[in-house]
This record gives sequence, structure tokens and C-alpha cells, in this order.
Amino acid sequence: MGKKDAKEKVILLCDGKKCCRYNSEVKECFKDLVKEAGLKGIVQIEKMKCQGMCKQAPVICIHKDECVGKVSKKDAKKLFEKHIA
Repeated sequence: MGKKDAKEKVILLCDGKKCCRYNSEVKECFKDLVKEAGLKGIVQIEKMKCQGMCKQAPVICIHKDECVGKVSKKDAKKLFEKHIA
């Protein structure tokens, strides 16, 4: 897998109460994908304030290009491949 481009990418995880209950598995998946792709230091995983999409928890955004709700580990892998790797 190669990098899409050299500039830094950011994966944002909603830090709202409901998302926090559901995003730990997805967060760990993204951490593993970043590590496996050798992109530590290029891809950042950060918290963002509540997006008001609580019924869609967990909500993630990839560099603010695409915000997605109800993200599973399978979805996380697809999003990573589409936007990062």
C-alpha cells in the first residue's frame, strides 16, 4: 500500500457521550491500520467535538472530507483504504 499523498491526514472520532460508548473498537482498528501501513506520524487520530449525529454513533470523519455514522471495523477498513492508504 502506498500513501495517497505526502501531506498529513487526520481521522477524527466524535467525542460525544454516545459515540464514546461505541468508538473504542473502531479507534483501535484505525490505530492498527495506520501502524500496519507504516503511516505513524503522517496519519493522526484525533477527537472532535460532538457532531450532533448521536443516532448514527459512532461517527468519524476523515480529514473532514467525509463524515460517516454507524462505523464498524469493516467500514473503518474500507474508509482507510479509500482515503488514506
